[in-house]
Amino acid sequence: MEQINSINGIPLHYARLTSHPYGTRGMQRDFLVDSNFLKVLKKALKEVFDHCPLGKPEVITTAGIFVNKPGHHGSGKAFDLDAVFWKDASLITLNFVHQKELYLGIESFLRKHFGIVLNYYYTNHEDHWHVDTSVNVDYHESSKSETLYLQMVLKFIYGKDIIVDGISGPQTRAVTREVFDLLHINTPITTKVNYLEFLDKTGKIAFKLSEEKNSPLQLFDNLSDVIEALPIQHKTDVMQALNSFSDHSATSQWLTAFEDKHHDLDAVITDVLNS
Repeated sequence: MEQINSINGIPLHYARLTSHPYGTRGMQRDFLVDSNFLKVLKKALKEVFDHCPLGKPEVITTAGIFVNKPGHHGSGKAFDLDAVFWKDASLITLNFVHQKELYLGIESFLRKHFGIVLNYYYTNHEDHWHVDTSVNVDYHESSKSETLYLQMVLKFIYGKDIIVDGISGPQTRAVTREVFDLLHINTPITTKVNYLEFLDKTGKIAFKLSEEKNSPLQLFDNLSDVIEALPIQHKTDVMQALNSFSDHSATSQWLTAFEDKHHDLDAVITDVLNS
């Protein structure tokens, strides 16, 4: 077991206190971690940020590594990732709804190193990723967490009309084959080399798409996504207020001044495949 307060030169902070609440940069502190697990964690985060267009972050916040409870946390062999902070940007895991591309780019590369990755759609993990090495990296149709990830990228990265429920059925299999053909990857996904190639290409595509999410029109779309995720009793009022804002002549004139740069997915895929 080792004691650390940074990984790859990136400070590790804790932000689960009244004085340093979730979603802030928190405060740097020491964490105990299994030495062998730390090697995997360092390699994984290096690959994530080598590919991430935002580069190396200034701070990572974690809900914990070694925790006095059963499971891999109890032996310092699990890591809970709350948020990532760069100089002028951040990724808060609870904000998945309007940071889908950046979120799924990070998760794709994490999955190349950790057999267990529990994400936003996995019960009780909306506000962090849990990663550990308790199983080998591979795709199993029976795995809820792996199928949730697959369905999330099929829907939110590749634009497929698919239900995200963690159950691998005929629809998920058919759409997966369609996307694998598009990416020039051999099937089935249950073959490890094919799965790893899918994770790598999807991570790069998601990161490229995340770069295009910064225009006012794209940010406006992100706001609409957030509203759609609200409980029905709040959604109508907020949507009406947003529509009143967007339909106002001055607002409309302002928005039309920006070119609509909705991403061309085919072009992004071609760029990644040719790189």
